[in-house]
Amino acid sequence: MPDRLVLAMQARLREGRLPCAEAFALAHAEHVAPAEVAAAAEAQGIRIGWCQLGLFLGAVKGKGWPNEPLDVPDEVRTALRGAAADGRLPCARAWAIAARLGWERLALGHAANTLGIRVSQCQLGCFP
Repeated sequence: MPDRLVLAMQARLREGRLPCAEAFALAHAEHVAPAEVAAAAEAQGIRIGWCQLGLFLGAVKGKGWPNEPLDVPDEVRTALRGAAADGRLPCARAWAIAARLGWERLALGHAANTLGIRVSQCQLGCFP
C-alpha cells in the first residue's frame, strides 16, 4: 500500500486499531478491496477493531452486544437461519440481510449470536 494510504489508515485509528467501518470507507475511497486494507494494516502491525456486527470491539474484550439475548423477530430469525450453513453465516450475507431488512448490522450480529449462529468469513479476513 502506498505511503499516502498508510497515512490515511493511521489517521483513522481509534485506540491504536483501525475500526472495521473505517477500513471499508478507506477501501471505497481508494478503490481497493477491503481485504487489501486489512492486509496493509496487518503489515503495519495495526489490528482491526469495532466489528460492525459486534464480534469484537477495539481493546474491549468480549462481544459488542448487551449480555441479554435479543428477542429476534420471526422475519429476522427465518432470514438468518435460511442464510446460515452448518450454524455459520458469512459476514457478507449478514450485511446483506441487515440491509434488506433495514436492521443495523450490530443488531443483526446480536440476533445471530442469540440464535447460536456464528458469523464467519470476515470480509476483512479477521476470522475464517
